[in-house]
Amino acid sequence: MHDKILMITSVFYLSAVIFLYAAVAQGSGRKRTIAIVSTIVGVLFQTWAEAQHWLIPSSPHVSLLNVLSLSALVTVAIPLGTLPLRKNLFDASLVTLPLAVLILIAEIILKAPELEITQGSLDITVHIITSIIAFGILSIAGVYAIFVALIDSMLRHHRYNKLVQTLPALVTLEELLFHLIKAGFTILTISLLTGLIFVDDLFAQHLAHKTVLSIFAWLVFALLLWGRWKWGWRGRVAVRMTLAGIVLLLLSYFGSKLILEVFLQRSWHS
Repeated sequence: MHDKILMITSVFYLSAVIFLYAAVAQGSGRKRTIAIVSTIVGVLFQTWAEAQHWLIPSSPHVSLLNVLSLSALVTVAIPLGTLPLRKNLFDASLVTLPLAVLILIAEIILKAPELEITQGSLDITVHIITSIIAFGILSIAGVYAIFVALIDSMLRHHRYNKLVQTLPALVTLEELLFHLIKAGFTILTISLLTGLIFVDDLFAQHLAHKTVLSIFAWLVFALLLWGRWKWGWRGRVAVRMTLAGIVLLLLSYFGSKLILEVFLQRSWHS
């Protein structure tokens, strides 16, 4: 049942991508509305699927692909949450939706080593949830950083295509980028603090590289926000530092988990 729901979700996400692309290319408000509705329905189906996997079993079995799937849900849902804003982030779904589809299909088809998660304390649960949400928000920031870099390059080379004309102004995109980074940075801070306080073996050998890389990512985003406030950093500096922070987060969680589970056949608890 779980896999069938994920497949239905993928169909709605693909439909949303097609209509959103047409909306951006043609400036069609009707097609954009269809894309929004398709995305909302897809998010509802995926939420159902994730709840079945994570909440219904007393001790769910979780793999790297399950975590990626939950992160994909967060990254798709965030642009929907900004729709009431005058300058929303929904156009970033042109990137996040196809990635989500690839992750869902991989979860359905591939088999990865699984870890049984027993019921733990509220503190550990907060640490896990905030880690996933922080990754999702900062991933969207990475998507917008790429948009900023592409639009900046097009403007520098005087290439004013339909996509550039449809998306918000570069200055507006940069403002949105930093709002996302601030939100993600705040939640990442909570994740690190709860981990340092409540996870007993956070600096144990099998978790040390994950912890150190996460702290380095936090420092990169902290420096970027400080530079923005103090010296008005923007443009290429903001893009490069944002992407550097995202790479560190990717390596800290997914890289270390991939090495432990797939290559070393170990869990992060062992």
